[in-house]
Amino acid sequence: MKALGVGAAAGLAGCGGTGGDGAADEMGGDTGDGSTTSGDGGSGDSGNAPLFWNYAFPNDGTDPIWKDTFLKNAEERIGQEPRMGRFAYEDLRQKFLTGARTGDPDVIEGVLSHLTEYVKADHLEPIGGFAEGLPWYDGYVQSALDALTYRGKLYGLPYNGNARAFIVRQDILDELGQDVPQSASAFHEVGRMINSEYDDIYAYHNCTKKGSVRAFQEWMSHVYQHTDQLYVPDGDSWKLNITADQLGQIFDNWYYQIYAADDPVGDPDTLGTGWQVNDPGYLNGRWAFIECGTWLRGWTSGDNINNSEKTKDILNNKTLVGHLPRGEGASKGTFLEVKPVMVNTHSDQKETAKGIAASFASPDTLTAMGEDAKGNGMTPVHKDVESTITNENWAPFTDVFKTGRALAKIGWGQVRSPFYTYMQQVAYGKTDPYEAGDQFHDELKSLASEL
Repeated sequence: MKALGVGAAAGLAGCGGTGGDGAADEMGGDTGDGSTTSGDGGSGDSGNAPLFWNYAFPNDGTDPIWKDTFLKNAEERIGQEPRMGRFAYEDLRQKFLTGARTGDPDVIEGVLSHLTEYVKADHLEPIGGFAEGLPWYDGYVQSALDALTYRGKLYGLPYNGNARAFIVRQDILDELGQDVPQSASAFHEVGRMINSEYDDIYAYHNCTKKGSVRAFQEWMSHVYQHTDQLYVPDGDSWKLNITADQLGQIFDNWYYQIYAADDPVGDPDTLGTGWQVNDPGYLNGRWAFIECGTWLRGWTSGDNINNSEKTKDILNNKTLVGHLPRGEGASKGTFLEVKPVMVNTHSDQKETAKGIAASFASPDTLTAMGEDAKGNGMTPVHKDVESTITNENWAPFTDVFKTGRALAKIGWGQVRSPFYTYMQQVAYGKTDPYEAGDQFHDELKSLASEL
């Protein structure tokens, strides 16, 4: 039987390990109990230290190099340490959208899709003038700044960036005499070969949990293989920039063939799961291929890891990073994640809040981030911060990063909601992938005037 061990199954309920909790990155939307783990999440007025909400710092007992450096920089810049509250990303998003007008928190960290929603809700303070006055401002990667700019205004400082890559068990391919698949059809063929040859490994897993941030980002990675942007500006509105057939092909290649086909590439028993199964599954030797970001490399211990030495061996000696396999007519492209730190426009301490943002996104703090969670520093967003990549098999992440595309500045919630429905209908075999592509295309087209 192909099954996860008891230890793995017990650990998949949450994030853990060096880089696991902090490196959850954008996947954090799938987990978390909403509780704070440092400082407090309560109300703060001008008589209190400014409040910083985040899900960035690890919560796994590792040496807090990154956090300590940030607090030191913040104290030097604003004269005090900020209070901090820690929440999973989906909780951060919900709490900020509903409560930002109270003035709490003063500063918030998040993922790129959050920034657009916060701007449209009038919750973010433009910080372009302040940012340009920072002595290290010119060192930020321009694509990272562009990703945080909306209608000519900068709404955040970048602190972390990665692009979704294909994570490959090179040793398995070598045993089978196969090359890393470049096309989706070759990927399916090799994947089915792996499933037939190994009793304890499935070829591939991706996220199909409804509401999963990672599931949406994986889908967008394949969208970006067919088009530079799902929506493009059209005067004061937006225009859909993908065909129904391309959407159907994505559903076919990455959901129907994976789970619903007669000879599935993935394990249908893991349908409806998120990153909590995806990433630890690879780290424990369960999957031969996944789509993932740089944080994976730093995750070698914790409750989700069955055997740290085995995991380190997989990551250091048996893993190769490459571009995602491409469908017919597609080219290299993937989801670019740029994570911002942002200022609440309703804060009564906005200048102090900008100082916190600057302290968090400064080169010194970013360098410490790489020391603390090396996966987070593999593709730095500032030229004065060196990549933490030391393994040549992981070096292609820098090439993948160059092909990444940031989300258009639309209200993505309206796109995500129907995506989950069609994705699951296809993955569970309830809808033909190309019929889903046609229906989803019509729905996305009708949304264009509302974004």
